[in-house]
Amino acid sequence: MNAERFENLVIGSGVAGKLLGWRLAGQGQKTVVVERAMVGGSCPNVACLPSKNVIQSAKAVSLVDPKRGLGIVTGNVRVDMAAVARRKRKMINELVEAHLANFKKSGAELLMGEARFTAPKTVDVALNAGGTRKLTGDRVFINVGTRARIPNVLGLAEARPMTHVEALNLERLPEHLVILGGGYVGLEFAQAMQRFGSRVTIMHHGPRLLEKEDADVSAGLLELM
Repeated sequence: MNAERFENLVIGSGVAGKLLGWRLAGQGQKTVVVERAMVGGSCPNVACLPSKNVIQSAKAVSLVDPKRGLGIVTGNVRVDMAAVARRKRKMINELVEAHLANFKKSGAELLMGEARFTAPKTVDVALNAGGTRKLTGDRVFINVGTRARIPNVLGLAEARPMTHVEALNLERLPEHLVILGGGYVGLEFAQAMQRFGSRVTIMHHGPRLLEKEDADVSAGLLELM
């Protein structure tokens, strides 16, 4: 099988990959972006924006809390986690459509599949829809992103804990949620889930929350928590 030649071959459509693809294709360069699963990468699908969507729903709950809210309450307030998840998914779908429109407008080809290097600057792509394509690029950019890591804690992997990805897809409210890690992601989840009504315990292996921040910031967050 002869390889299809592109001036730019980008593997991964995360923030760096998609912006490179759009800009280079917009300059008239023949460009292809290979993406395995998430169009646009983690930010519009499972990280920055979906988490803020869920946090906004949690904030809305806190604003009608009869004890700490704005004093505007009618009837019993309850949380529908399935509706929270539907709202988040709707936003994700709209963001993906916007990304697809940008690929089309720029002229960059978006190829859904998994790339594997078979020679210098050459990959075989197992297409999600079936079949394969062989691609080669004058320039190759690798933008494969990251994934959640399960720390080496005895018994943790066997307990099949949630990562931020699964936690954002919850359609039921946990009675008690244990969060390992007092970094900004853990604290965001802690605040949101507590506002939704879960009992939340944060376990942090370190001298203070957000230990890379100034001490007064950590102290203020601890007081708020």
